[in-house]
Amino acid sequence: MSLYRPQPSDPALLPQIGGNNPVHIQNSTINSVAGNMNVSHTTNVGESGMDILRRELCVDAMHDSAVRPPDPSCHPGTRNAILERLDEWSFDQPEDSAIFWLHGCAGIGKSAIAQQFAASCQARGQLGGSFFWRRTDARRGDWRSLFPTLAYQLAASFPAIGPMMQRVVEIDKLVTSKSMRHQLQKLIVLPLREAPKLKSRPILVLDGLDECEDRAAQTMLLRSFIDAVGTEHTPIHILICSRSESHLREILESSENSDVCRGFPIHPDASAYADISRYLTDEFARIQRAHTSRGIALHDDWPGEAVIEQLVERSSGTFIYVSTIVRYVDDEYSHPMDRLEAVLRLDPSSTTPLDDLYTQILSVIPNRAMLVRVLHAIVYKIYLDPEQIDIVLQLRRGTSRITLRGLHSLLHVPSVRILDPEIWPVRLLHASFRDFLVDPQRSLGFCVSGEELRIALVHSMARALESGLRPSDFRTITRLFLRSFVDIPPTETLFPILRDVNVQHHAYARGTPTEVDNIRTWLQVNFVFLKVAKAELLQRYSPRPSDLIETWANLCYLKNSEITSFEELRWQNQHPSDETLTKVLLDDPALMSFVRITSVLAIPPDMYLFDAMVLDVLGLTWDALQPHLKLSFEDLRNFLRDPERCGALYVSQEETLRFIAVCCISRMTAILCADNCFFQFEPKWIRALCGCKPDEVVLGALEHLDLSQCCEKLAPDEEYHLSCHSDFLGPKAFAQIVDWLRKWPSTPAHIIQSWERQKAAVQECYADLMETADSESVEDLSSAE
Repeated sequence: MSLYRPQPSDPALLPQIGGNNPVHIQNSTINSVAGNMNVSHTTNVGESGMDILRRELCVDAMHDSAVRPPDPSCHPGTRNAILERLDEWSFDQPEDSAIFWLHGCAGIGKSAIAQQFAASCQARGQLGGSFFWRRTDARRGDWRSLFPTLAYQLAASFPAIGPMMQRVVEIDKLVTSKSMRHQLQKLIVLPLREAPKLKSRPILVLDGLDECEDRAAQTMLLRSFIDAVGTEHTPIHILICSRSESHLREILESSENSDVCRGFPIHPDASAYADISRYLTDEFARIQRAHTSRGIALHDDWPGEAVIEQLVERSSGTFIYVSTIVRYVDDEYSHPMDRLEAVLRLDPSSTTPLDDLYTQILSVIPNRAMLVRVLHAIVYKIYLDPEQIDIVLQLRRGTSRITLRGLHSLLHVPSVRILDPEIWPVRLLHASFRDFLVDPQRSLGFCVSGEELRIALVHSMARALESGLRPSDFRTITRLFLRSFVDIPPTETLFPILRDVNVQHHAYARGTPTEVDNIRTWLQVNFVFLKVAKAELLQRYSPRPSDLIETWANLCYLKNSEITSFEELRWQNQHPSDETLTKVLLDDPALMSFVRITSVLAIPPDMYLFDAMVLDVLGLTWDALQPHLKLSFEDLRNFLRDPERCGALYVSQEETLRFIAVCCISRMTAILCADNCFFQFEPKWIRALCGCKPDEVVLGALEHLDLSQCCEKLAPDEEYHLSCHSDFLGPKAFAQIVDWLRKWPSTPAHIIQSWERQKAAVQECYADLMETADSESVEDLSSAE
């Protein structure tokens, strides 16, 4: 691969750095623990319990989240009987039936009911929290963010619980990373049990439990909640909505849990058909009015009672069928009568009307091969917006949007990102559409579950990582690349990708320990299987890639040693002598530089990417550390922190900070000279400039650095350009550098003037970008109206 990497820093600078006073880099500032630096700082030491919960929660899963497009509530005047039953249950005080299980087939309207009920509970002050699972969502498809999300909402909605919740989390700051039962006890049961008596029992609304990807987690969650309300008498009501899956029925309908759980099946009965008829009547009337106002003539009683009755009958009592039809007909680029006639031409006697509808909608897309590729990327947990899908699939920018343009009845396609740094991904509007796409018997030519598609996606992501990407896209695609290996077989075409040192460094620098370990496990497990497989398989995949397995095992070790005591297990407490450590450091200047920096910077316990950040700023990849895996990096750090042990190798923390500053300046200069201007390093390193007293080397480097030049290179990517000026290349950052230069009398006037000019240029550029973005937002709003 041809990713640009700056050259390592000049080894001549290395003897000038060192020290034994730890310095914390946190929240983009530097804090000196000892010494005479006067630098403002913010640390995580005093982080409140609510801050910790806020960091771990999943906003997208809340029923009223503004981050995700909300799931539709019940159409006015429909589902009244079920909503009344839920309202009655919500006011029940006895512990009997504290868990209400609302279940039914896909598309029957469970999520809409849950959304409506959660909103009603919130209006009455009863809602403790809500969580809406979604299988195709990276975070909403998992259970790990469930309890932080519920706990935060519970403390925010019931102030009496807040102080107890704060204490619980501040005492156990790692609670959000512990077991399911531990989190339930600490974040839900204990605060509710110890808090003052509440006026009403808080209600939790949990929708789509069957969409939690781990089936074992589904059953464990149910048993844990049942124990919490049944055995421990936790004062809470819980609404659980899901499909009627057998493993859930066995628990919720068992006789031993009958006192705690109340089941309520949703059937396509007469009331459901009546609700669907009312929904269609109201929605077609809305479409008729909207199109008539635009000059598209539709007669007043369009489409007529007979058509509505026909669609109601075809729906089989499921709302997903008719809601998909309404979205399909209500397309701004098509005539509603043409769309409705296409639906009515479908076989009325079909036993799979929803599949027929999905096939009809997909069949109008002209490029089927491209459509299948894009849908495959969406379905298989590729949590990306259309522009990122273009990058992953190596498509011309805009191709994914064009491909998906006619599918708004099946997908939510976000608008183009301008000011919002959040990724708003393409998402399926209903789980039944995913079920259709992955089943080759149902979707036929539109099936996205083929193994060849999965392997092609991995290769495509690897090629995407070769090109210059903005940092947010780079991190996202790297992590998706690592996750994508889990479900594909061992293929020799993938081995060169995993042997590439840049790919390995991407994994080390951007992946989590679990994601890196998944690659190691994938290699080991697949080839353990092949050892006992048939002879032809052994021949096909021979020789066994032992070198590759060992390399990724080393990567896995390094990732885990950053945040755990795994080093002690590897070294078995056999620490080398000071003479050995001295020789190792003197023989390898790059290692010396790495260890010196990390020896004077206190490594936050939860920052598993810290070592990778140091390598990035030095222009090194992880393989610089690989020759030294038989030595403990913690031994090396402790050695350099002790002047009596390391002797001439010991230097001050002030010089280390100057060295970091020079490395940062050198890296930024190299990036400005590169073909692209994407700053693929931690923005907080820029703040290292303000943590030291500038000497001739630092001032000389600053004299020849003009960061305002980045504007010309960033101009083609307006979105990323604006995000840079909103963050580490913004007016505030330049003002901080100017103030820091003015602080020292020895700073030459022409250097201060140079950075003042840069500050003014960036301020002007930022103002112009903001004005352009604001005018475009107004134009988009006018077009939408």
